[in-house]
Amino acid sequence: MIEMRKTQEAGKTPAQITVSMIDQDLKDGISKPEMATKYGIKPWEVDEMFKHPLLKGRRPSRKKKLSFSFVDDMTTNIVEEVITDPNQVTLEQAIDNAIETVEDAKQEMQKAEEAIVDMLSPTEYETKGDFVEELESLADEAEEKEELPSFEDTLKEVADELKEGDLDMDDDTFEL
Repeated sequence: MIEMRKTQEAGKTPAQITVSMIDQDLKDGISKPEMATKYGIKPWEVDEMFKHPLLKGRRPSRKKKLSFSFVDDMTTNIVEEVITDPNQVTLEQAIDNAIETVEDAKQEMQKAEEAIVDMLSPTEYETKGDFVEELESLADEAEEKEELPSFEDTLKEVADELKEGDLDMDDDTFEL
């Protein structure tokens, strides 16, 4: 219900006027001339009250009151509609989504690891141990077959070939 506007009637000056009384009058929209009438004091006395630090510069709120009582007889309960953003999520939903994302990433990492192991693991050997043994035996064979001759041995071989004439020299070669 909206209250109708009342005109200030001249009142009896109270023995004590408090800052909170003046504050409430300002909130109710009572102006300085109306306060003078309400409390039965002179306008200059109202001005003196407004020199107080809490009242200095304050003005009445601008509530416009109707000159009659307006009653809403149509609605009994006002229900506030809560408008929610469809993209808004709760903290629990955000945590669940994060856990799900981490689980998916973990599964993808496991699949990638399996694929890499498949690519790098030997196909003709059943275990890694068999593969390592085969590599070691191949390395031993290569060492036995390929012993590099010493520098002196290489010079002797070249000198022998020169004596025998097995070394072919083309015209395109340079001479020392």
